[in-house]
Amino acid sequence: MGKKNRTKVILIVILAFLIVFAGGFGFLYKTYLNGLKPVSEVSEQTAFVVEEGSTMDDIINKLYDEGFIQNVKIAKIYVKLNKINEYYAGNFLLDKNMSVEQIFDTLSDVSKASRDEVMVTIPDGSWAKHAAAYIAEKTNLSAEEILQKWNEVDYIYQLIDKYEFLTEDVFNSEHCFLEGYIFPETYSFFADTTVEQVTEKILDYQNEIYLKYKDEILASGYTVHEVYTLASIILFEVSNEEDMYLVSSVFHNRLNDGWKLQSSVTVCYALYTYESWEDCERDVTIKSDYNTYQVDGLPVGPVSNTNEMALKATLNPAESNYYFFVNDISTGKAYFAETYEEHQKNVYKYLY
Repeated sequence: MGKKNRTKVILIVILAFLIVFAGGFGFLYKTYLNGLKPVSEVSEQTAFVVEEGSTMDDIINKLYDEGFIQNVKIAKIYVKLNKINEYYAGNFLLDKNMSVEQIFDTLSDVSKASRDEVMVTIPDGSWAKHAAAYIAEKTNLSAEEILQKWNEVDYIYQLIDKYEFLTEDVFNSEHCFLEGYIFPETYSFFADTTVEQVTEKILDYQNEIYLKYKDEILASGYTVHEVYTLASIILFEVSNEEDMYLVSSVFHNRLNDGWKLQSSVTVCYALYTYESWEDCERDVTIKSDYNTYQVDGLPVGPVSNTNEMALKATLNPAESNYYFFVNDISTGKAYFAETYEEHQKNVYKYLY
């Protein structure tokens, strides 16, 4: 091969290499630009929380997990290239049609970080509708939109995928799918928030409680839903810890021997609106899958949102031969009996 031909071949190889390199670079650059585009062309505003102490990697991963960006690696490259190292903790309003640039412009703007927090207390034994009202009093949310979300099937399925203690049994509820799982506690929420943020903060705490008792629940012979259901009845019946263990023994004895539970608080929940405890004692014939005067075994779901004390009592009933109890309305003290005759004496002595 002549010198001219060799030179020509070399030039052709170099040119081919440059073409391939340019093509590859162009492809990578196009991929990078596409990765910076919004995930959606449609506006969908959603709150995004940057927790205190979050790193940039934490924020980027969370943005991806919550569907705000397309690609974690591209977002990290963008942050490094643009030397973005200033961001703020708080509650931000982002939109799914924001580009990566717009998202980080927002997160870097302290004026767009809502830091106002409110304390919301959900008392022991609250119903879901009451919990929603307590949250609505202190936040930008309405009780109606909270309850609507708590009964949204698609959203509940998302929660079932996320939280082990939730199962499809929750769909048996007549009033609220999350009844029984709104853990009573004092929570700190952003004043401007979303139903999802509030709900998942509550359920995150519920998950901590569940994990403490997971092994006991699995060994109990009952499903998670059944354990929470029985705990909700016990808490509705009595608030004294010592009485809880004895009430638990009453219900376990009845369940083990095939007796109906005959708990008037399940009638209260079946009624859902009532004036006094006497309504629940009178209306024991109401047709409802919650009415344990009519159904065998446990009702279809929790009748209140239970606390840890009642959960412990459910899993560790006292040893007794009691099958009956009655509460002194004036003191709240429970009195127990082994026979119906003894129980009737207690009823006349402490109830009337």
